[in-house]
Amino acid sequence: MTNNFKIAYQGSEGSYSEELLKKEFSNYSFIACESFTELLNKVSSESCFGLLPVENSIAGTVNEAYEELINSGLEIFGEFIKKIDHTLIGLSNSKFEEITHVISHPQALQQCSKFLQDSKLRITPVFDTAGSVFEILETKDINTAAIAGEHFKNDERFKILKENISNHQENFTRFLLIGNEKLESNKENNKYSSVLISDDKPGSLLKALNIFSDLNINLTKLESRPILGRPWEYKFYIDYELQNVKTQMELIDGIKKVSKEFIILGHYPKANP
Repeated sequence: MTNNFKIAYQGSEGSYSEELLKKEFSNYSFIACESFTELLNKVSSESCFGLLPVENSIAGTVNEAYEELINSGLEIFGEFIKKIDHTLIGLSNSKFEEITHVISHPQALQQCSKFLQDSKLRITPVFDTAGSVFEILETKDINTAAIAGEHFKNDERFKILKENISNHQENFTRFLLIGNEKLESNKENNKYSSVLISDDKPGSLLKALNIFSDLNINLTKLESRPILGRPWEYKFYIDYELQNVKTQMELIDGIKKVSKEFIILGHYPKANP
């Protein structure tokens, strides 16, 4: 990957996505997007990659991101794990005792639900964590606070009202690097992401999973999700670790015999914890 490439992300300056990009791809330029749809459209139509948050260790799968990724036809080239440290941020003249309302991205609100409930604070979801901080600056509302990262800790316009407010301190988000063209990497591809739609017959899912077991393939994710527009039909997100190309071909041949569909979303290097 050369530094001519751009990487699109959902959020604004100071978001967790931007923090990760600055750490991992400091020589590249970034494109901020308001929604996952805008991000995926950018990657599909322009010569750039995208960074997509797909799973959190507290709140689980980011379903909107996963659904849009599957429908986009884009490929996964890498994954990254980021530690998430949520803080409650107010204006410089705000006091925690006077806060009645909190805004942030829905995932952040969910990950901090216990703190918000215990503090009896009214919540409003907005499109981005960092964006919520700029929103309270724009409204100048001293009774509203935002949940975001520590990017704003040394910004004199704001005050950190509470730190470490996640439901659990071991809070991590998994991001996927996606694109249209193959990404050059010196790391070994050892992980796959896929979608399985099994036959609507007794034991069909078990038959598919037995193929993974027979080939000694380790599953790292298995989750069922409803198929939109087809009530009571389900697809399965399956991530697994595998390097051997021959074994992968055996897996595909076997799965296709016992399922309706098996889609490979990407083959990429597994992220370090």
